[in-house]
Order: sequence, then structure tokens, then C-alpha cells
Amino acid sequence: MPGGPVRADESSNEQFVIDEPSAAAAQADSTRINQESHYAGTPGDYHIAQWMRSQLAAAGFNTTNEVFTHDVPFSRFVGLEEFRYPHWIRYRLGEVPIPSDPDGTRRDAGPPFNAWSGSGIVSANVVDAGHGLPADYQSLAARGVDVRTRIALIRYGREFRGELAKRAQDHGASGVIFFSDPADPDGSLNGPAYPDGPYRPLGSVQRGALTQGEIQIPTLPVTAINAARILATIDNGISTVPFRLSVQMDLDRNAKLWNTVGVLPGIDPTHSVVIGAHRDAWVYGVTDNGSGTSVVLQAARALGYLYRSGWRPHYSIIVVGFDGEEIGEVGSNAFVQMHRGLLESGCIAYINEDEITTGQYFGASAVDALRDAIVPATERIADPAMPSQKLFQRWQVQAGGTTIRGPGGGSDFEPFLYDLGIPIMQVGFHGVFGVYHSGFDDLNYVMTQADPGFVNHRAIAQLVALLTMRLASGTVPYRLTPYAGTLRSDVAMLSGTQYRRDLSPLVAAIGRYAYRAGIADHRGIDGNAEIGIVHRLDKLVYGRNGYAAVPLPAINGAVARGDRPAISASVGRAVHELDDISSAIAAATVRR
Repeated sequence: MPGGPVRADESSNEQFVIDEPSAAAAQADSTRINQESHYAGTPGDYHIAQWMRSQLAAAGFNTTNEVFTHDVPFSRFVGLEEFRYPHWIRYRLGEVPIPSDPDGTRRDAGPPFNAWSGSGIVSANVVDAGHGLPADYQSLAARGVDVRTRIALIRYGREFRGELAKRAQDHGASGVIFFSDPADPDGSLNGPAYPDGPYRPLGSVQRGALTQGEIQIPTLPVTAINAARILATIDNGISTVPFRLSVQMDLDRNAKLWNTVGVLPGIDPTHSVVIGAHRDAWVYGVTDNGSGTSVVLQAARALGYLYRSGWRPHYSIIVVGFDGEEIGEVGSNAFVQMHRGLLESGCIAYINEDEITTGQYFGASAVDALRDAIVPATERIADPAMPSQKLFQRWQVQAGGTTIRGPGGGSDFEPFLYDLGIPIMQVGFHGVFGVYHSGFDDLNYVMTQADPGFVNHRAIAQLVALLTMRLASGTVPYRLTPYAGTLRSDVAMLSGTQYRRDLSPLVAAIGRYAYRAGIADHRGIDGNAEIGIVHRLDKLVYGRNGYAAVPLPAINGAVARGDRPAISASVGRAVHELDDISSAIAAATVRR
């Protein structure tokens, strides 16, 4: 069990993978990543794939770039104009240059756009739709403002942009203009804007993907400066002048993409631990997700060098740089489908590292089975801000203490967890990330704001290497009992509705599960059986809607709809599944 007593040779090996990562190597990785933009399917994306593969090969991994195809959206033309009689006044849509950071507006940054936007030219008045939530449309309707055939101006930040665009389309809008509000948590009304601080500069644009295949109307992200110009024309919710929104998207059908894969074969190659990070970016992405790419590479270098010295993990270690995350996690979905059989039967865990050095607040997320693996590992890692103490001590005194969050959505762990039930975790340092999805997410931002000195990069690489080593050690590291607490908490939240009585069979089933899980955790359980049990539990317990976590997704969805027959059916299926899992636990528990 990770965190338990270790032999002298194990302790020595663990110390090696802790000592090997360095801030200098993280800076070198970040410098390379900053050299060219690398949106999915572009030459820069391929160059970064080749570079990452060469880095893994040099560390002793068996490497390949697994080629797959997927449609990739590109912007051919975007435009926004305001009519001031007798002329149309064109808006400048690129980001406003910052003299101290010339990389942020290099030529290869390209124009800002939304992936999976519809195409079209719309001439219409603009409606201020707030944050694009149902309450915003209700407020407009109460004031007699109709969104139909008009352009909705929507602030990012409260919901996944794909949901916001879909809701505007469903309300009859002919187009959408997105912007990041300076009043939002990462906005410049809350602190100094980059380059003076980490908050979003008014002249930056948040790019981002919508939901593939759902949006037919044109959408466009703009700077807060341009949004202020539009808002200045609005009276009682609607602009006093028309605007012309032009978006022409190209779709590169069956574009070639590359997942960079490295493998250290284990003593038991039928089982594996996977660590991954997406390699593509909206522009340079030195934080999102150069930080994850560097951390995964550094962990891989430490493990690879130890492998070449004669150490062997019990389970294979697989490192993946995923392509196409920014357009809908297409690389991780392709990888999971390509290796589905081996992952379903033998993947112990997936460690995801995405956008993980944005500030100074240490955080972790994981499914219940892996929670107990994280805390002991942080007791071995020095706090980068105070090397005389351990990361665990820093974590303890933070607001929220050593809380480990459950998973939500929006990154490459989704197909591992939600399709296959593979346990996942992520660790990192978090904070205000005001240049998210903009051209200013570059080397200068990381060096001056996100992680000066690259010390947090090093600490997370150390932690990921140690966690990977422990997870691949040959002992399945799961605990089953924590799921009972999560299930009870989830049901308690749902019990506040009028459907409390419908949930009572599930409450009883959770009690039966808790009893069996407690015995199994105390006595031990057959490892191969436990993998299948946890995969089933994860698919039952965890769900997501965009970025948000949705517990007990089948039941939650039925309750949200107020569909009593569906509630009864989904509760029945959950009870049957949980009782079946409880029986499997009992059959696999070690007899004493």
C-alpha cells in the first residue's frame, strides 16, 4: 500500500526519483514549448510531438507517435463591425500588444476564434445576455427584450462555453460574442493585470472550443476592450446600432493527429499505470499545458533513468502526450478506444496533469479508491516555498486543509474515468490564471507570474514520479470504504428534494456495501477482482456536465427532470449494481 513501510532499496529508489527532477529542466522544456504555436493538427503540433518523443526515447522508453485522424476546425476569417452612419467601423480582433512580452502577439498566434463555431455573416443588433444563464434570458424577457435574430453578448466564466452557445442558439440568437468580464474572479478589477500581476489584461482574448456538432450560428471571442465598446452602445439590454459578425470556419476532415506514447515494460505487462498531459495548445500554452507536459516528461526522465540502472516496475508505466485536448479531448478518446481491452482489464490508475502550475495553492483531485495514496506521498516532497518542511505541512495549513476534490470534467481523464471507470488523480499548484487560452500564456508569463524559478514544476514532477512508482509497485492500492461515505453524501443531497422516499432502497444498499467494503479493506482482496470492482464503482458514482461534477449521474439527471418513473428505474439499477458489486467484494475478500 502506498505510504506504508518500504524496504531500504525501495526507499533509495524513491529518493532517486525525488532528486532527479529540476527547475532548470522545467525551464528548458518550457522554453522549447514556447518556440512555436501548436494548435492541434498544425506543423507546430507535429514538431512538439516529435520533440516529446525524442525526450522519452532519451530517457529509455519504448516510444511511438500513434497516428489517428479526426476533424479539426480552423478559422478562415473572423470579423466584427459596428455601423456608424454611413460607414461600417471594423474592430481590431487580435490581442493588444504588451511591450514587455513580445511573444504574446507574435505572428504565429493567429486570430482568436471558437473551435466548432458555426459559419455565417450576421447583421443585427446586440443583446447583453449577461453570463448567458437561464436567469439572464428570463430577465431579458421580463424587460421585453427579445434575443431572437439578434447577436447575444455573453460573459464567460459561469458555465462551459459550449453550453452557453447552445442556450443562445436555442433562444433564437443569430450569433454570439464572448468576452471575459474584468469583474470575474480572474479579471483585472480584482488585482493587477499581466504583466504587473496574474489577472487578465483587458486586451487579451479567451479562445476555446464549443461542443462539436451542436452550434450552427457564428460565435466569436473578443477582448474586454472591444466588449466595452459594444456595451457602450447598449440601452435597456439592446444596442442602438447594428453590428456585423462574420465567421468563416474551415474543417480539415480526417486531419492527422499524434498521441506521443512512451512505455517502460513492467514485470507484469498486462497491468499498467498511465500518466498523461495534453500536448496541444490554443497558442503557445506554456502553462496550458506546457506545465503538464514538462511535469510528465520530468517524471518520465526520473523513472526512465532508474529503469536503465536495472530497476523494474511490477506494472508497466505508460506516458502519453495527448493531441487535440483543446478541441474536445479527441486524443485521449482515441487512445482509450485504441487500447480499450488492455485498459479495461489492467489499468491501475491514470494520473492527469493539466494546467498545474498556475499559482501557490496546492490541490489534488482523485476518485475515492486513490485518495489514500496522495497524502503519504506529499510527506516525502519538500515544500518548494519552504524546503525545510514537507509539502504535506503546507497542504495542512491551507484553507480547506488536505481536502481531495472529486473529479469533474474538461480534461483528458474523462474517457479513462467516465467510459472505462479507471481511477484517476491529478495534483498541482493553482491560482489566478488570467491569461488562460490567450496568446499571453507564454514563457514570460510563467517566469514572472505563474511559477517564477520553476520550483513548483519541480515539486509536482517529484510527486508524480513518486506516485507513479508506488502505484506501479505490484500492490493494487485501492480502498473501497471511502465510496460509502461519498454515496451517502450524494444521496443526502438528493434527499432534500421531494423524491426522498424513492431513494430509500439505495440507502439500504449503501449500508450493505459499506459492510462488505470494510471487511475487504481490513482483510485484503484479490487484486485482479478489485480492479474490476473499482472500475464499476467509478462508473456508477461519478459523472460530469461540462466542467462540473455530477454525482450519481443517472439518478441526478432523472431528479433534475422531475421524472419519477425514471428516478425509480435509475435507483433500481443503482441498487442492483451496488448489490452485485457488494457480492463481488465478498467473493474476492481474503478468508482468514
